[in-house]
Amino acid sequence: MEEPGDDDYTVFAGSSEQDVMCSKIFWNSVTLQPPLESRLVSGDVKQRLRAAGEAKPRKNYTQQELEDLKTEYFLLEAQRLQDLEQRSIYMQKAKRREEIIDLLRKQREDRIKKELILFGHEPNIPVEDRRLPTPDMEEMEDIKAVRQLE
Repeated sequence: MEEPGDDDYTVFAGSSEQDVMCSKIFWNSVTLQPPLESRLVSGDVKQRLRAAGEAKPRKNYTQQELEDLKTEYFLLEAQRLQDLEQRSIYMQKAKRREEIIDLLRKQREDRIKKELILFGHEPNIPVEDRRLPTPDMEEMEDIKAVRQLE
């Protein structure tokens, strides 16, 4: 029951103690609390620093925790070895690729040398600078004559 003229407080005059408790719980649940960040003191955060002379409490590992640490170390080591093996495989593939590219380059140079010899030229200049000779008018007429025969 609310007293006339008193807007800030609710008074439960003549109510049972159980009703008063239920009402207080209800109104406290409806009232919005300020966010945790805006509070000066929080119940879940330690507000005081450790004294300078105190030693940190050491954790006594149980047998299960030690086994978990050993397992984790074993898994990390296995992962590291697997990564090394994978890297080795990639390096072998890269080396093989370079060998294939070099072989193809050499075969191309040999093929160009042979083509130049067929055309009656001596390979005096490096392979990269060579251009295939353009046929002259006489050769063009011969090519046309051969095509007409087909």
